[in-house]
Amino acid sequence: MAAFGASPWRAREHIIIVRGERRCALRIRERRSPPPIGCHLWPASHVMLHWALDSWRDEEGAVVLEIGAGCGLTAIGLALASPPGCVHSVLATDRCAQSLSNCGANVERNGAARVVRCASWDMNDEPPCDMRAVTHVLAADVVYHGAGGQQLVDRLAHLLVANPKLEVALVLVDRFSGGAVAGMSALTGMPSATVAASALDPAIEAFERAAAGAGLALEHELLGDGVARDLTASLPFWERVRWMCLGHWEAMRLYRVRLEPR
Repeated sequence: MAAFGASPWRAREHIIIVRGERRCALRIRERRSPPPIGCHLWPASHVMLHWALDSWRDEEGAVVLEIGAGCGLTAIGLALASPPGCVHSVLATDRCAQSLSNCGANVERNGAARVVRCASWDMNDEPPCDMRAVTHVLAADVVYHGAGGQQLVDRLAHLLVANPKLEVALVLVDRFSGGAVAGMSALTGMPSATVAASALDPAIEAFERAAAGAGLALEHELLGDGVARDLTASLPFWERVRWMCLGHWEAMRLYRVRLEPR
């Protein structure tokens, strides 16, 4: 909640460092706290961006669909911090009109409109693009208590059946991975009594079961030292302390999603 008299919105600078080199500075407008959820900048978007920048160094002409783009940090960062020719286009989607409006304003504010386009998309509907041209699908922090993990599974299965060559990567947040993180679970509406009894966030457990039932293979991948080093260097000191105290690193789980071989 904003202090008395303060605007509920703020715009902050985010320095993007890749392999020790400063690539760009993004100016992202966000709400100081939700709702809506997509108008607040969550840590997983930073992780998704830095993982992609670290992993896609040899990519050429990537066409990216981002699910649940929120404030647009990942999409804009890919447009401005990737090597020349790496990313051809990013379609940043969200189903929340206010989040999408803010995302579009952030795209314009950072001069990324040549590469990034924003579009409204509810996963119950067909994608707002030609999926035959898409090479990568990304999503960060889209599975949590109250969010439709089954809906995500069904849509990913549909997309991969239509285009098995798709590279799909998710950064999910295990909100019960540590004491401080578990304490923050109230933000998602999960009763605190549920936290201590769970080794893994129940929402992620349900997502994993649904994926297996839909014929999807989830490959849990470590983020890597390079991602942690560059992201840590990109954060101001007080943010580094906050990440450490809240256990953000321990909470991040990267999944690659593919169809199970038949």
